[in-house]
Amino acid sequence: MRFCVSKDVVRCSIGTTPGEPKPDFPAKLQPSSFSTVKFRPDNASSDLAVSSSSRRGLICIATLPCVLPLVTCLPANAMQPGAKEYLLIKEEVRKVVSKGKAAGVLRLVFHDAGTFDTNDNTGGMNGSVVYELERPENAGLKKSVLQKAKTQIDAIQPVSWADMIAVAGAEAVEVCGGPPIQVSLGRLDALVPDPERRLPEESLGASDLKKCFQRKGFSTQELVALSGAHTLGSKGFGSPISFDNSYYKVLLEKPWTSPGAGCMLDLATGSSHDLCPVFPGS
Repeated sequence: MRFCVSKDVVRCSIGTTPGEPKPDFPAKLQPSSFSTVKFRPDNASSDLAVSSSSRRGLICIATLPCVLPLVTCLPANAMQPGAKEYLLIKEEVRKVVSKGKAAGVLRLVFHDAGTFDTNDNTGGMNGSVVYELERPENAGLKKSVLQKAKTQIDAIQPVSWADMIAVAGAEAVEVCGGPPIQVSLGRLDALVPDPERRLPEESLGASDLKKCFQRKGFSTQELVALSGAHTLGSKGFGSPISFDNSYYKVLLEKPWTSPGAGCMLDLATGSSHDLCPVFPGS
């Protein structure tokens, strides 16, 4: 069996026996179907980013279904090294990524990939988030959930944080009932943090959010879908000394009346207008 690739045609020659179906070749490949990922050379000191020429480069977990016919033409042992590494990572990650931890893992994925900028093709899924955990926007993020798995894998075959986080994101989706996602490996880790202020701020309005995500290559529909991922966990910010008036009105209309739940009362007047929590027996 042999194959050759020209500019826009893949030709594959494969031996078959009588009655055995033959692959339908040549297969036309559209150039726009491919994503080009730039990797940092071993001796580079400034180009630390892993980037993609399309919006899928941000998440770094997309597949290339258009080349599946080509892949199936290759000898079985041609895919074994990468497949073995992927299965090893997947197995160890699945041991530590439970449904309860899925939301935090997905947040870690986006905060690593979300630094991607289409203007200069920098940032993205490069593992730089491990240097950025002290930033305000990353409060609560922890790499420790994956550290145990990475230690186990590194003892057999070194793996980059970028690949670990990408595979963990795919596993988190599947653990929560989503579809299986095949993740390609080969990302290189950044050696320094990505630039600051690339993740969307909590206070941004709809217009600014659209601009922020457009710089990452996302459409408005994809912005909404990504924002919806917060349903796996929780999202909110604010000051504990500020009380939202709309929430105040909701509590006035629907007081706590369930047995044992207590009620919201003014300690002085006994009314519910000041919303001080009073529990039975207090």
